[in-house]
Amino acid sequence: MRYYGILPKRKLWVKIAAIALGMLAAYDAYVNGNWFYVPFGLVLIVATFSSRTQVISESGVDIEYRLLGHCFHNNWSYDEILAVHKDSIKSAPNIEIHINKGAINRRFIFSPDDAENVLALIRKSKPGIVIKEVSHN
Repeated sequence: MRYYGILPKRKLWVKIAAIALGMLAAYDAYVNGNWFYVPFGLVLIVATFSSRTQVISESGVDIEYRLLGHCFHNNWSYDEILAVHKDSIKSAPNIEIHINKGAINRRFIFSPDDAENVLALIRKSKPGIVIKEVSHN
């Protein structure tokens, strides 16, 4: 089973502002001959059309990045995961699950039903892992 994290959608005004800023940077570079800003403008325009999906499945934890029709994966197997924390308060009524691999932390937001299923999947895939509640003190 695959569980998808809840991610906020990028607002239309942010997309329009990013495209306008990228075009302004490219135009300014062309007019003033300062070609340093051309890559910045192009990257900003291209990044506007990117998307991200968070997935937890039997194979591990994955973040899929989509850019111009290409899909890039950043996958962690359960052997690489060192700690899991659950936060029921910060994103209420949804539940945050923090997954740690060394110094890197990934935050996933799930509905309460999906969160319980994800925690059960993690316990099954990595027996002996301790899942603690985050304390906000």
